[in-house]
Amino acid sequence: MALLNGLVIATLYLRRKHPGHVFTIWYAFWLMLTLFSGLFYYVWANGQSIPGSILSGASSLGGFVVWFQKTSMDFRDERYLIASIYIAVLLPQLMSYLVSGIFGCANRLILVEWITAAMTWLVIKFLAVLSGILMAQAIAALYASPYLHPDALPLKLLQSIMMISLSFIIAGIFYFTYEYRFKRMLVAIRRPFKPFTNYMVSYAASAEAREAKKHRYAWLRKRARKLASGVLWN
Repeated sequence: MALLNGLVIATLYLRRKHPGHVFTIWYAFWLMLTLFSGLFYYVWANGQSIPGSILSGASSLGGFVVWFQKTSMDFRDERYLIASIYIAVLLPQLMSYLVSGIFGCANRLILVEWITAAMTWLVIKFLAVLSGILMAQAIAALYASPYLHPDALPLKLLQSIMMISLSFIIAGIFYFTYEYRFKRMLVAIRRPFKPFTNYMVSYAASAEAREAKKHRYAWLRKRARKLASGVLWN
């Protein structure tokens, strides 16, 4: 019940500024529910002929379907994949920032917002797809004996509701971090550490300022040299 309340609250929040994301998450859910419901029914209704058809595990299409379902429901591998990509992108930058910051030469971290958004949407997509497949299995449990039994219906239904609710809750939390009030809270938290962070970027900032100043007045120096050479020539 708490997760359903979270789904409703997150949807009401997202619809204000990100209604397209609400549509995208539900589309992923219904797409998987429709495809796998049809697939499960076909397998159940044609159980005797499946081994020799294109949906058998030995065929390329059947093998792809089996692989896709297994991958889409493997939370452990998905978790490791997302964590590995996130760490591979951010950890070198973070360690470089800390070590070079000791000498005041740290540069601003790049791609943090982009990689965070990409990894968050990978999680949201995975949960929505998983929810659709679980709901298709819950429906198949009503009729698809001996592959699935009615006893599996409550668990599959509960798992599906949990996954789609978590998908919306994560999306709502992620986009809340874009709110001005959240950023103000972060500024307040970081304020006591401002002297340290200012020192960590002090030399890099001064070097950038000198370079920017050089480029800013480059056109003026070039113009002055042209005028001076013109005067001397004349």
